[in-house]
Amino acid sequence: MKPRTLWTLAMMVCSLFLIATCSVEAADVTITDGIDDVSQVDYFTGETTVVTSHPDITVADLDLVKATYTKVGQKVTLTLQVRGNILDRGQIVDLEGGDLSTFDTVEYGFQLITSEQEYLVSYSNKTSTLSKGDEQINLTSSDFSVVGDTLTVTFDLLSSYEAYENLTVTTTFIKADLNNPDPADFVYLSDIAPNPPLEIYMIDASNIGSVGETIQFNGSVAPFTGQPPYRYQWNFGDQGTSTELNPTHVYAKDGTYTYTFTVTDQADVSVSESGTITISSGGGGSSGSISNQMLLFLAILAIVIIVGVVIIVWIIRR
Repeated sequence: MKPRTLWTLAMMVCSLFLIATCSVEAADVTITDGIDDVSQVDYFTGETTVVTSHPDITVADLDLVKATYTKVGQKVTLTLQVRGNILDRGQIVDLEGGDLSTFDTVEYGFQLITSEQEYLVSYSNKTSTLSKGDEQINLTSSDFSVVGDTLTVTFDLLSSYEAYENLTVTTTFIKADLNNPDPADFVYLSDIAPNPPLEIYMIDASNIGSVGETIQFNGSVAPFTGQPPYRYQWNFGDQGTSTELNPTHVYAKDGTYTYTFTVTDQADVSVSESGTITISSGGGGSSGSISNQMLLFLAILAIVIIVGVVIIVWIIRR
């Protein structure tokens, strides 16, 4: 056999060996998260605020520290570590009674996206489920474990050739009674890693006003984006400023002003949005009607949050 032919055959064998090796080669990813960044969504305003303590739960049990992804062949292992302990509390859905009305639950979740599929893993009170597309699997006790502050889940991908694309981990505490939906009793705390990019959800103010009138300005940050806590800065266009989230301002001269709302997170990332307001020398503005619209918007936002949680949980658990 000619040397060139031997070399070609050797390269083919080596290539096959490398392909076989790659199918079982470990691929590791580690995600870290800052501590003391558990957020709570306010029922009335939709505002996201950082909480370090809460009367209904030990916040450290939700505070993510680290998550890992390991792939060997077709098998994937996911871990999630919190600053406190993995808490077994309640269930999102009473599987026997089908009760969707009462929540007092802690849930830990993974969203893994590969080149071929999206996988959703949920753990709540010694029960874990895996969703692969339309298929949902109840994992057995041999597929997951809890040791102190760490949850570990292992499962098989559809194929050993799937490539890692993204991993998101979440912790969630929900307390609510939909039969008696008192906003004061609704609690929604969560931590997510990695944090989505900082985003302003909305800014709101009247578009007209008058000299000497008190104008209400409102801003909000998209829930669970950036790295809280946040710092706020309003520039009203007349050299007036405020560091409050929802300030008021009085313009001393008529004219058209451009105001800007800037949010800066813990990582010193900033985003801004602007609007305009025309101030006249006399006559009232329309800030009252805008305020009513704002109240309606906030009420709708609160309802959407609750309904969205119920729908998402139902999809994961069905």
